[in-house]
Amino acid sequence: MSATLSLPPFRPAWHYWRGLLQPGWSPYGNTARLLRRAPAAVDSETLWLKPFRRLRDWQPGQHLTLGFELDGRRFQRSFTLVSLPGERELAITVRKVAGGRFAEWLARARDGERLTISEPWGGLRFALPQASQRLLMAAGSGITAAMAQVRAAAARGQLAGLALAYWVRERAEACFLEELQALQARFPDFRFRLFLTGDAPQSAHEAAGRLEAGLLPALPASPEGAEVLACGPAGFVARVEALLRGAAARIATESFTPPLLRLPEAPEANVTLHLRRSGRALSIPAGTPLLAALEAAGLSPPHGCRQGLCGRCACAKAEGVHLDLRDDSVHPEASTALKLCISAARSDLVIDL
Repeated sequence: MSATLSLPPFRPAWHYWRGLLQPGWSPYGNTARLLRRAPAAVDSETLWLKPFRRLRDWQPGQHLTLGFELDGRRFQRSFTLVSLPGERELAITVRKVAGGRFAEWLARARDGERLTISEPWGGLRFALPQASQRLLMAAGSGITAAMAQVRAAAARGQLAGLALAYWVRERAEACFLEELQALQARFPDFRFRLFLTGDAPQSAHEAAGRLEAGLLPALPASPEGAEVLACGPAGFVARVEALLRGAAARIATESFTPPLLRLPEAPEANVTLHLRRSGRALSIPAGTPLLAALEAAGLSPPHGCRQGLCGRCACAKAEGVHLDLRDDSVHPEASTALKLCISAARSDLVIDL
């Protein structure tokens, strides 16, 4: 006869003591310490972070999901890394959105504050080394993805054949201007142009106007045969695709505007959401994004972009029918990667949470 001694699961206490013994450790995963911050534009800041554990290998232009606490609640937001792989410090440039949760946290944060961080994910990247030209097109906060590519190319000394077109409303809103001008002076084959939709141009690298067919000759490089990476609001990337699709060798886009979800106009009947790992059963409205329904029930499943891009909220679905709220497509089959943020129940569901 044998007996096994099982200690009670005092996990909260263990988390507390481990946190004291190993500052920076978190039960939520890797963390990073806020080292410093500096203005990047009139409404943007660059933050430098020191990770508790080294990140795995990653590529320029990938994103980092930050977790933080505000007024007793945990939130997550995703930002593009503007630092280079291999650097000891991580850098992100964030726009201070009035009323935004991260902006509120940042207003209170001091050097030394800690956030949880994900491994880098997603990101735009060039894929055609044989393309005659590489053209980056960015609007607003989309400049962070473009700047990551510019810095990586500069570090390799390979800015020849690279061009950047950057749209902002006013000059004061533009990030990295001094750095871009310095790179243009250092690498004459690197072409950069700032497009202003609210200010008048004042220098040779500036032009006026929104992206439209008549403005294409003003781009810093011809899109004919070029590989184009574009990042910005959904309307901007849609115009890039519409205007350049026939000319460019390849177009890859990324939008930071949340997708338009096709939510029901009136509340639908409730269904039961079975959480297999926890054993819970929740009554939720059909047609409501599953992530929102879980949060309304007091749960905090992992998530990031809330756009169906990063995959951090993906989980397995064993049974039931769900709806993709981006296009109203119905999915009765089992799935290993149900995205909670853009999916809703059409029947009772069993998911692996």
